[in-house]
Amino acid sequence: MSTLRILSSVTIALALVATGCGDKKKDDGQKATESGKPTATGGGGGGAAKKGGADLSALQAQIDAAKTKDDIDAAFEKCMGTAIDLAMNGVKEPDKDPGYRAACKIGLARKRAAIVIADSTPDKMNVMCLSASMQLEELGEEGGPEAEEMKKLMADVNKACGL
Repeated sequence: MSTLRILSSVTIALALVATGCGDKKKDDGQKATESGKPTATGGGGGGAAKKGGADLSALQAQIDAAKTKDDIDAAFEKCMGTAIDLAMNGVKEPDKDPGYRAACKIGLARKRAAIVIADSTPDKMNVMCLSASMQLEELGEEGGPEAEEMKKLMADVNKACGL
């Protein structure tokens, strides 16, 4: 199991445990935090997640606009929040949700690869070289319609980074 998948699973598990414990109060259509203060459902950093899919257009726009490692990290963090929101709203495997996969798996991998390729030479690796290569390798091995594209991007990243 890849590191990214393990981290995703741990994050989701911790979120589910945290939301299932403690003294909570609920108001009409709202979830409560541990302190009992209501928050809007589905708004915890991931956007409007609903059972059966999510509107990820704002997240995709954030990914498309990313230019630095910090931008990628912020988008990745928002993706993890979205995965938690999806799981809490009945999507058993957020990684298999078509919208989530297109934005947070494939879209993020493409953008990270583009930044790494543009910013790296065999003598000077971008700090995201290894994470980009590992993510692309995982996506290439998963199969699916993007597998060949991910394998080609991985080869391009590895060449640019001198791996």
